[in-house]
Amino acid sequence: MHQGYASKVLALALALGGALAASAVVVVLAAGPGAKRLAPLPEVPVPADNPMSAAKVELGKLLFFDPKVTGDASLSCADCHDPKQGWGFADPISRGYPGTVHWRNSQTVVNSAYLAKLFWQGDAGSLEAQGEAANTGAVAGNGSNDVMEARLRQTPEYIKRFKEVFGTERPLINDAWYAIAAFERGPLVQKDNPLDRYLKGDKKALSAKAVKGM
Repeated sequence: MHQGYASKVLALALALGGALAASAVVVVLAAGPGAKRLAPLPEVPVPADNPMSAAKVELGKLLFFDPKVTGDASLSCADCHDPKQGWGFADPISRGYPGTVHWRNSQTVVNSAYLAKLFWQGDAGSLEAQGEAANTGAVAGNGSNDVMEARLRQTPEYIKRFKEVFGTERPLINDAWYAIAAFERGPLVQKDNPLDRYLKGDKKALSAKAVKGM
């Protein structure tokens, strides 16, 4: 397989939109420029500077649902990426920071770990960068790094968990984005679906009509 070509095809497919990223249907790998095939989602790419651990994923989950990492502590990541709404926001326009009006829809974060570009304009190149930009952006989290960091340092549970995960005496706000990214690379990667199961060899996972439609 031509890995470079396959990577470009995968990146292009996933860049088509957050809603598409939630489904393995869009993942197309190529054996070469003239031969394409559907394939199950591969292992999640993990950056060398943010290795995975169960403790980091759990810390990231706490932070994802905690409004301490926004401006006035009234919103959390989960307010715009609601688990009950497919980890996105069902309205055409996302809710914004209190007193502001957003102008775009919140994409789902399910399987966003595979994306090479994030946000609708594609200006964040990693989950870590996206988390920081969203939580400090004026119409989203509108948070100030020093204020958010101070809140974390005033929370005994976070002092304990950050030290366990990152080895720091006090929480650092940059590490918060790394923990949230780890959470998004963990439970929010969903590969247990009929198409993936079919492509892995379970020929009963899809109906005859679905197979014909492929």
